[in-house]
Amino acid sequence: MKKYLNIIVVCFFVFFSENGFSQAVYKEVKAKIEVKEVENLLLITGTVENLKSEFKNISYKLSVFKKNKSNSNKSTNAQDGRVTLEPIQKVELSKTQVNYSKTDEVIIMLLIYDESNAIIGKDRIVFGEETESNEGKSVPVDGIEMIGIVANDTKTKLGNDYYDMFYAQYSKLKIHTSKIVTVQEELTFGRTTKITILVDSDIIEEFISRPDEDFLKYMAESASSKLFKYFKDLEKQNKIITQY
Repeated sequence: MKKYLNIIVVCFFVFFSENGFSQAVYKEVKAKIEVKEVENLLLITGTVENLKSEFKNISYKLSVFKKNKSNSNKSTNAQDGRVTLEPIQKVELSKTQVNYSKTDEVIIMLLIYDESNAIIGKDRIVFGEETESNEGKSVPVDGIEMIGIVANDTKTKLGNDYYDMFYAQYSKLKIHTSKIVTVQEELTFGRTTKITILVDSDIIEEFISRPDEDFLKYMAESASSKLFKYFKDLEKQNKIITQY
């Protein structure tokens, strides 16, 4: 490998490698999850700090993913909201709690969005993570790896039904990535909603929902196929980069 890399190649690596995305440094706000263990409970508080000397409108989503390692039962709890941050201000966004035992794996994730729904802050903590051999496996520099996380940001039963269909299709792909996939639903005109599938802030699929099971299944399969191509293209980019 060359001792010195061209500056263009370095920039290309930062912006297009998967590690570059997953280890992004957020400069506008600082998301922080605070956890206290009390007997068999995890007391969770999501906080955010405005790093800029200006007012900032944000939205947030605090999610708790729990899996029993002995029987694979899973549950998800999420809280969201909107806040206006004063300059250089730290605030508590939301509090929740979850039962926790030695047989559980609990992933806590806090996402902060700007007014354009782009992620500008992120924090995550894992309790009871299943240990596997790291031989031949890349490990993130923060020591925590979240694989296959799909955040549910739907608002209606129809949106949640689509999320379940999409998650079933996406799980079959067995994509190993630390990127966060989000199924987002927004109210539009009348009784319709718009559903968007994102990877971080990249839009993969977007459509107007309708109460048709076959249509929702088709769109779930379509989004999964586009995600598969998205991650394969990203993998190819990473391989090209490593040749320099």
